[in-house]
Amino acid sequence: MPFFSMAGAAPKVAAVGDAPARLNEQAFHLFYERTARPLHRYLLRMVNDTTAADDLLQESYLRLLKARLPRDASDEHLKNYLFRIATNLVKDRRTAWREMAIEADIAAAKTAPFDGDVRRLMAALKPKQRDLLWLAYVECFSHKEIAAMLKLRPHSIRPLLSRARRAFAEVLKRGGFGEVK
Repeated sequence: MPFFSMAGAAPKVAAVGDAPARLNEQAFHLFYERTARPLHRYLLRMVNDTTAADDLLQESYLRLLKARLPRDASDEHLKNYLFRIATNLVKDRRTAWREMAIEADIAAAKTAPFDGDVRRLMAALKPKQRDLLWLAYVECFSHKEIAAMLKLRPHSIRPLLSRARRAFAEVLKRGGFGEVK
């Protein structure tokens, strides 16, 4: 059954399964015209890939149409919900990409001898952890300087570095480099 039908003079809404109907076809087209371009720009900024942004845009609208929203939801509420859906999709995709990259890095680390290429191993870390470790231990910046560069509070650098070191130790351990202290 299609999501919408335009039978008769007034557009009628066709329900998806037992979900309450939300928008008629005409209302959806108007909503889409107002929100598609800004949402696509937002997604493109987030993923920096036109094809991925197109896919995420389509998935965002599909999830909006399947969502159980109140019948009296305003356009502003729908727009905010749509952007929240898109943001969550980007986060899910990044998590999946990061997990695939970690597995690939670990596999590469196991097959290649340790040649001092710490950057390859650091790629398995989150970007913020990578930045913290690099600035602190390679560039030798102070905690205050790192805080200014990364727009963090100076007193938060020490615990963040500690977590980053533990995460990197885990990457090394999973990569087959033995116990790291």
